[in-house]
Amino acid sequence: MLRAATIVAVSIVVSAWHCSSATTCGRVVDDSASLLQLQVGAAASCPASHLADDRPEALDVAWATDGHQVEGLKASVASAIDATHVPLRAHIMVLRSATSRFQELFGIRKDCLSVEAAGGRAVVILHPFDAELVKKSIPVLLPDLLDERGGLDAPEQAVRLYMHHLFDSKVVIWLDCDTIVRRDLSPLRSKLLESGRTIGFADRWMRMSLKKMMNISNPCNFEPDLWERLLNFSNYNSGVYVVNLERWARLRITERIEGLVAKHNACGGKLWAAADQVPLLLSFYLPALQGEPEDFSVFGPIWNGYGLGCRAEVEPERIALANVMHWTGPHKPWLANGWHRQLWLPHLDRFSALFPRAEAQASTTRPPTAAMPPG
Repeated sequence: MLRAATIVAVSIVVSAWHCSSATTCGRVVDDSASLLQLQVGAAASCPASHLADDRPEALDVAWATDGHQVEGLKASVASAIDATHVPLRAHIMVLRSATSRFQELFGIRKDCLSVEAAGGRAVVILHPFDAELVKKSIPVLLPDLLDERGGLDAPEQAVRLYMHHLFDSKVVIWLDCDTIVRRDLSPLRSKLLESGRTIGFADRWMRMSLKKMMNISNPCNFEPDLWERLLNFSNYNSGVYVVNLERWARLRITERIEGLVAKHNACGGKLWAAADQVPLLLSFYLPALQGEPEDFSVFGPIWNGYGLGCRAEVEPERIALANVMHWTGPHKPWLANGWHRQLWLPHLDRFSALFPRAEAQASTTRPPTAAMPPG
C-alpha cells in the first residue's frame, strides 16, 4: 500500500545530469535545458562526474515509491543496475521535506545530491519536487478504494506524468518499485524508437479490459458515443512502460490527462476506480477513437511478469520467461506475508554491496524492525 508520507519517485538515467546543491536544484524548473546546465555545471563537486558524458546507449529507468516501500526500491534499483549492460544514473525525485532522508538512504553527502554505486556503473541523484507540480493529476477516489489500497491520491502516484519537467532525457522506462529487473531493458527503448510512437505498454498474459476499472454505467455521460468502445479496450498494467518524453511534451499528454482527471473529479470520482492508470490509457485511446493515428505500442508480456503479489502459485515457465518480475497485489515481497520472497531477496542483498556507504550509515541509525503495512 502506498502512503502519503515520505514520497519519492526514482529514475535510473544514463545522461548528463548532475547537481550539488539541494537548495539550488530543489526548485521545479520547467526549462529542462536550464536545469541540465545547472546540474552539469555543478558536477565536479559531487561524485561520479566522469559519467556526465551523454552516451548514445543512454538508458533511463524510473520508479515511484514512498517511505513504506523503501526495501522494494532498494531491491529494484539494485536489480536494474545488475541487469542493464550500460552505465546508469538513478534520478530520484523527492518531496522537498524528504530530501535528507533519502540522502541517508543512499549514503549521499549532505552537501551533495548524488552518489556513485560501487564499481562506477551507476550513480544516484536526488531531485526535490513540490506537490504543487502534480496537483492537477490527483484524482478524487471513493472512500472504499482508499480504505482498500490507500495512498492512491498521493503526489508520488502522479509524478511520473511530469518527468518531462524533471528529466532532460528522451526515452524513459518506468517501473513500479515492486519490480525486479532480470534482463537488460534496452530493447524496450529500441522498440519504442523504431515505432516512432510516444509510449509502449507490456501486454498481459491474459487479456483484461477496462471494464475492470471503469464505471460501466458512465454516471456523468462522459464521451457517450465512445464509452462502450472504451470499456472493451485493453487495461494494460502501467507498472512497466516506456515513454518518449520529447513526443510526450510536444503532444501535451500531461495536459490531456489533467483534463481527464478534472472530468473524473467533477463526477465525484465515479468514472474509474484507479489512480493514474486509467487516464493514462485513455489519453492514448481517445485520440485513436477520434481518428488520430494510434500513438502507443504493445510489447510482449515477458516485459511485465505481474501477479507475484496476488498468486501464491505462479507457473515456473512464466517466471523463467519474465524479463521484469512484478509483485502486483497485496503480498509484496518486503512484507511479512510476502510471496515469492526467494526471487526478491538476493536483489535486496545486492544493495548493500552497491551502496556500502549507505549501509554503513544505516547500521548506526537503523530503528528496530517494525511490521510494514500491506501493499
